[in-house]
Amino acid sequence: MKYLYLVGGVMLLGLTQCGQVEADNCDQQLREIGELEGQLFVESQEVQSDVRSKLMQSYAAFANGCHDHDETPEMLFRRADLLRSAGKFEEAMTQLRDIHDHYKTFDKRAVCAFIVGFIAEVELNDREQAKKTYQQVVELHPDSDAAEWARQSLKALDVN
Repeated sequence: MKYLYLVGGVMLLGLTQCGQVEADNCDQQLREIGELEGQLFVESQEVQSDVRSKLMQSYAAFANGCHDHDETPEMLFRRADLLRSAGKFEEAMTQLRDIHDHYKTFDKRAVCAFIVGFIAEVELNDREQAKKTYQQVVELHPDSDAAEWARQSLKALDVN
């Protein structure tokens, strides 16, 4: 019986330390992301494409390794923005939908839904997809700023 308690105690200690190692690793990744973000614009308004690529990879690695971390949806949101700026519109839309659907308490959740419609409208010129998405934003997030933007976008789409 003593052996069983000893093994259980060692396992519990290992799990606790493992959680701490993961938290330390996540914090280190966030520091590295911060450094890359600082390099994104160097003495100009143009995005450094090599840094953008590293950042997109770093955001994804953080989300995969630190899935339950409070910063994960924000890192994915930033990744979606970089995907859009790189012209990867479909991938950005998929990323934003995933954030919206899997991070129910994320404060930019309604904005994610709106941006999907915006990309459909502006970048892909898919007015029907944009209308559907804007209508969903209004239905799912009626009291949000994003719903107001969606209403305005719907009006503009109906005029044109």
